[in-house]
Amino acid sequence: MITLNKILGKVNTSAAVALLICVTMLVYANSLKNSFVWDDGSVIAENDFVKSWTNFYRLFDKSYLTKFSDIDYIGKRDTGSGELSYRPVVTLSYFVDYAVWKLNPFGYHFTNIILHICNTILLFILICFIAGKRSIALLTALFFALHPINAEAVAVISFREDLFVFLFFISAFIFYIKSRENGGGRGAVFYTASLFMFLLALFSKESSVIFPAVLLCYDYFFNKVPKNVFGHFKKYYLGYAGALLFYFIVRFILISNVDKPIVAQSMKSFGTIFFTMSKVFGAYIQWFLFPFNIHPTLPDDPRLISYSVFEPMVLLSALAVLALIFIAVKVRKKRIYFSFGVFWFFITLIPVSSILFPLTNYMAARYLYLPVAGLCFLTAAFFLHLSDIKVVSPPARIFKTASGHIVIVLLIFYALLTVKGNMNFKDNFVFWTQMADKYPNNALAHSNLAFILRKEGLLDKAIIEYKVALNLNDKYANDHNALGVCYYEKGMFDEAAKEYDMALKIDPFLVSAYYNLGRIFDDKGSYREAMRCFEKAIQLDGQCLNAYNDLGITYAKTGEFDKAVKMWEKVLQIDPDHKEAKTNMEKIKRLVN
Repeated sequence: MITLNKILGKVNTSAAVALLICVTMLVYANSLKNSFVWDDGSVIAENDFVKSWTNFYRLFDKSYLTKFSDIDYIGKRDTGSGELSYRPVVTLSYFVDYAVWKLNPFGYHFTNIILHICNTILLFILICFIAGKRSIALLTALFFALHPINAEAVAVISFREDLFVFLFFISAFIFYIKSRENGGGRGAVFYTASLFMFLLALFSKESSVIFPAVLLCYDYFFNKVPKNVFGHFKKYYLGYAGALLFYFIVRFILISNVDKPIVAQSMKSFGTIFFTMSKVFGAYIQWFLFPFNIHPTLPDDPRLISYSVFEPMVLLSALAVLALIFIAVKVRKKRIYFSFGVFWFFITLIPVSSILFPLTNYMAARYLYLPVAGLCFLTAAFFLHLSDIKVVSPPARIFKTASGHIVIVLLIFYALLTVKGNMNFKDNFVFWTQMADKYPNNALAHSNLAFILRKEGLLDKAIIEYKVALNLNDKYANDHNALGVCYYEKGMFDEAAKEYDMALKIDPFLVSAYYNLGRIFDDKGSYREAMRCFEKAIQLDGQCLNAYNDLGITYAKTGEFDKAVKMWEKVLQIDPDHKEAKTNMEKIKRLVN
């Protein structure tokens, strides 16, 4: 009887790699038409940081980092790379992409797909080393390539950091295995390469810190425990400890973000974190087994937070997680691939959960990009074990034969869901419309949808969404300010002024609200009031070019030409290419002369 194992085993390495390239490109091809979406604006489209190689040196100093408080100002002034933590490897890739593609999102998406293809091939190579069977390695890689749980990490450009972590993490793992297989100078070369890849992974995203724990897990399952534990540690793990120490010095001392992320108050107690993450882990397993409702998540969704172990979903999830770990421990000698896959999953989940320290986003599909490889491995091992088991009864034979067909159906099913999932990230309008539908009681979802509608000129619809957002959270000053802008653009100046005033009551340091209020006073002819507002905006933000420029215009209207010229000279001093300031300077010169 021809089994699934025999069929996959007949595929040679070159054919396996070609197959992985083709199927991966096929399922993600439709994402090439997608635009910049979600966080892509703050790190690429609306941020000048990666658009000039003169900023390259900033990859290595504190000016690389963006403060949490500056996120709303991206694109209006120099606020760094758009990254809140130190991830220079990823940002360097944006420099390269921009140099080639400028602001054509096709190229950035193409890069992400190439990275996913490379990762799929690397996973295939790694499992070949671990299991020694091409069949299980190919099936593992196919599950990983096609599973819709990875669509978020691949289809959203700014989540490339997870792709890079996988790329360097798996590369470091492969080189580690090669270093153990080879002694002397050759082994040292492989070990050095592994350390270098580990460092690249660390400077791609913090979640890579868990790599040594995965190596320990691998050594426990697949290598004999050495008699001289200290000597083994010194030989194989001391280098990784040194790499971690170097990373921690850079990350937390030399280039650390002084701003602290805003974490929900409810997620600051250990009990709440434990109960919530139990439910999240259960949801992750559900997403893998039944990938029907995989969706982007928002950081402040109260529906995810749990306060008691007796909540049905918390209890079920905790039992499922404990059962999975218990089975993995119980069968660790007989079903080694299953056990290793389970431990891979949970170990690599730890850094992207709130267990070690609370995260602003405590659940996201992209967090599973590395952990899900473990589940793909154990699933592949399960199906191949079924196809090879010796059976006598006719029903068992039928089930054994059907296992191959089940795998084919699963892969096709995954591929179709991934193609569909890619379209969730087509553009910001589609994305935030879906998010507002998914999270009807989330102010952030409606606020972002309103922002997109305003950019598209759909002011009436934007006003409705801003009102919904403010009904859910009326203490968000930026939404009052943005609603005021919508009213202003519709010529409803009184309504706009009320919203600006409300924004300033909530946040007296909101620069844009002072500037916007100044525009209303200027339009009404209240020039002294307008000047006061523009000057306040400049006082709060010395880089606010619009305030300098409009203050110059107001001075010109009152006949204070010298002051006007000084304002425009200040604008050009900050930005020599500012077109409006240049035009105003030329006009004032003609008028004076």
